[in-house]
Amino acid sequence: MLRILVPVDFTKVSFSAYNYAVHLAEVLKSEITVLHIINGSFSTADSMFLDSMDASYEAAETRLSTFVNDYLTKTGTEKYRIKIKKDVRFGVPGFTIADYANDQNYDYVVTGMRDNHSLIEKFLGTTSTIITKLTSCPVILIHENTKWSDPKKVIFTIDDSTDFDESIAKYLDFNEFFKAATDFIHIKKDDTTLDSTRDVVIREVFKLKEPDFAFEIKNIYGGDVIQSIVDYSIFEKADMLVMVHRKRSFLDSVFNRSMSLRTAEGIHLPIMILEENPPVPLKS
Repeated sequence: MLRILVPVDFTKVSFSAYNYAVHLAEVLKSEITVLHIINGSFSTADSMFLDSMDASYEAAETRLSTFVNDYLTKTGTEKYRIKIKKDVRFGVPGFTIADYANDQNYDYVVTGMRDNHSLIEKFLGTTSTIITKLTSCPVILIHENTKWSDPKKVIFTIDDSTDFDESIAKYLDFNEFFKAATDFIHIKKDDTTLDSTRDVVIREVFKLKEPDFAFEIKNIYGGDVIQSIVDYSIFEKADMLVMVHRKRSFLDSVFNRSMSLRTAEGIHLPIMILEENPPVPLKS
């Protein structure tokens, strides 16, 4: 059975992510784990240290149970026969969630994201961006006002430098449930060809069988790559945007925000972020 991890912090965007995950789980016939991270500090020199931890944990568990059960009732989704687990952990939210997802081999993470960030968030990254940078499985970013709809039209952005054949394979596994028409688009500023990238897409799409969904591979001219992706997605009335996140060292990513994450902040569609192919280890 597939498994979906949904981090929540009890904000409105958490409700949107949870709602999206419940509908997605119904289609994928998967189970959900709703995870809350207690981001607090306790002094080990304090005689009340253990009592404080226990009290915080119990309060978070109670609130999480209310969140999970009441929201299903309010939205009418309690009719879905989905197995929902709950967990509470202590830690730094983004890093703890990524470790949790990787250690337990989740298939998808569905998490909310906000547009307005504090200065420290802009420097180090929000919880959602840290999850995206450090999690190995596909991450679906949900904005506060994102509503569930079956993906019927998907935009998958490609370029000529990212190693993404395994990412396409992960997307094909996902799209097996929806058969969404897919546009693989390449935004370019000049007349460079897309032959090698086009070949990778075609090879992966036809790798196991003839595809049972419609797809096109297109060159889109645009000076601003991010704005071109946003404009194309809106014009085509896309239901989901899929992007491949190029992996870099975390220190490098602090100072250079990736195109995929900047694009996700510019459009209120569900954004699936896929990991670039892991590097092949050198033989000794």
